[in-house]
Amino acid sequence: MPDTPVSRPLLLRGGHVLFPDGTSRIADVLIRDGRIADAGDAVATAGDEEIIDTGGQLVMPGLVDTHRHMWLGSLSAGSSDVTLLPYARQVNERLGDGFTAEDVYAGVLWGAVQAINAGVTTVADWAHNLGSDADIDANLRALHDSGIRARLYFGGKAGSSGDHSRYEAQTRRLHATQATRLSGGRIALGLALRGPSMATPAETAYEFGLARELGLPISLHAGMAGLPGAVDQLGRQDLLGPDVNYVHANEFTEREWKQVAESGGTVSATPTVDMTMGLGTHPATGAALEHGVPVGLGADTVAYGPSDLFAEMRLALAAERSRTNAGPIERGEMPGGLRHSHLDMLDLATRGGARVLGFADQLGEIAVGRQADLITLDLSTPHLDGFGSPVLAAFLGAGPRDVDTVIVGGRILKHRGTLTDGLLEKARQEVRSSRTRIRGRSL
Repeated sequence: MPDTPVSRPLLLRGGHVLFPDGTSRIADVLIRDGRIADAGDAVATAGDEEIIDTGGQLVMPGLVDTHRHMWLGSLSAGSSDVTLLPYARQVNERLGDGFTAEDVYAGVLWGAVQAINAGVTTVADWAHNLGSDADIDANLRALHDSGIRARLYFGGKAGSSGDHSRYEAQTRRLHATQATRLSGGRIALGLALRGPSMATPAETAYEFGLARELGLPISLHAGMAGLPGAVDQLGRQDLLGPDVNYVHANEFTEREWKQVAESGGTVSATPTVDMTMGLGTHPATGAALEHGVPVGLGADTVAYGPSDLFAEMRLALAAERSRTNAGPIERGEMPGGLRHSHLDMLDLATRGGARVLGFADQLGEIAVGRQADLITLDLSTPHLDGFGSPVLAAFLGAGPRDVDTVIVGGRILKHRGTLTDGLLEKARQEVRSSRTRIRGRSL
């Protein structure tokens, strides 16, 4: 399944370009062969470029979502006001258990549409509802057809991974096809493991052993309220390492943070779900930064929360300042300063996410040689037409409707506010048919 070829070079002309040092200025960005060829004030062109006028727009790196269950795209707004276990019964079991391969395809494709529309160009797809080879193929096909960049964390089927022979066979099959089949490198592979919070020590050792035999990065849920000690358990089993990504991490102890930092692990924080589902009192963004642990942001499940990383950035900053300001406020004092900035949170959703997913040298900033994964935001709307920095205006007010253009690997997936190549219409048809089937089964 090769990528759709990039037809011609692109020149993004005259936008407010966000550069790696956090400053923005009017500049051009040149894209050739799917990568950033130049960015600056006097970009040399060859005359064969397709020109996109980005005047009055902010040009910035595409957003990187480090934890999202893409198959849940079709079940968006399907649950609320419940904690983790009731949510799992409502969504994963009552609705997800009946998914066919066609439903997987529709859910992942619609999830990708939601992400792309909101300016997410790379996503960590934590896939834990894939029971059959047909399900796996459908998930891969949906990611490919959407044009998004992804790391597919394969997790088999929730509740059935005790069948080691099937899980291992599926994993090895996926790994064997990675070099030739996963969209020419646009889709990378990892393993979504249950970890100590959801598996026995023996099962955890087996799953980690398989991942490391195949050289695949690991992601697992850990540090959620009521499920303590995951990192300590991995430490006792000598399983810690730089290939482990910890999702949530809300309730890590100081000892666990030190273990993660010393072992080179990474963290994915999902502020909306972390706080509203009761997985912790605040997201792990600040604690991770304080301990030098690479951290990114994720939407987690659109069945329960938004698909918008701009909203996650704002919530992460508010939550972190609330946490660090609590001491002086409790003493009746006004805080003397504020911890972290909008640029810190923006970094988590771009370069930070790239670091977490193992793409640090490829994505996350506008620099020569990086993958041309870029978005532009229309600054002409009243809520973004601000007095100060366009970057600050975007942080404070941007949402999916403000995303004008989305480019992944030099390919335009959204332009002038509309998804290209009929993707929205195709995905909408697929998801509506799937939802009819899902409702019919759940009645």
